[in-house]
Amino acid sequence: MKKTITVLAMAACLGLTGVAQAGPTVIDFESLADLEIVDDQFLGLGADFNATASILRAGTSLNEASFPPNSGSNVIYDDPALGTGIIRVDAVGALWAMAGGYVTGNTNITLTAYASDSSVLGTASTSGANYIGAGTGLLPNIFLSVTAPGIAYVQFSDNGNSYVVDDFTLQPIPAPGAILLGGIGIGCVSWLRRRRTL
Repeated sequence: MKKTITVLAMAACLGLTGVAQAGPTVIDFESLADLEIVDDQFLGLGADFNATASILRAGTSLNEASFPPNSGSNVIYDDPALGTGIIRVDAVGALWAMAGGYVTGNTNITLTAYASDSSVLGTASTSGANYIGAGTGLLPNIFLSVTAPGIAYVQFSDNGNSYVVDDFTLQPIPAPGAILLGGIGIGCVSWLRRRRTL
């Protein structure tokens, strides 16, 4: 009986430690059709693309010889018909601790992360063109990311030319209750280990 209670307690503790350790979410765009405007299709994954990008598919509308996808066959691009060449992605449900994506472009591409008050939390940049054949020595699909507490939205931008983004990645900030439960779970596992050594 005592052994059964210890096993159940250990399972409960391990479950609590997993609450605060959710991995990043990767949006690969493979579920969308060629030339589809990317807007609110990924709200359930914590991201709103605000109709600032469209899909390009390898073998149809994408020049994959110069702009290869990082994975699959779909990427998003800064469709000039949608605005300024800025791809904006907003956090939905919870702010992010990290956000980024794999970028390939004709010029320098910058990722800027913003807080809820639109103050800049951080930036990352490719430092030049990185399409295949660009002559800069930069490889395609450079992963640009910013890690900062409380990212409300990010923007990809360049010098008004053309770029693609694949495998947009976000890491939500765990809810305060999840952090507390995770801490309790870690403490519980430590207590059980000490108890087993006695």
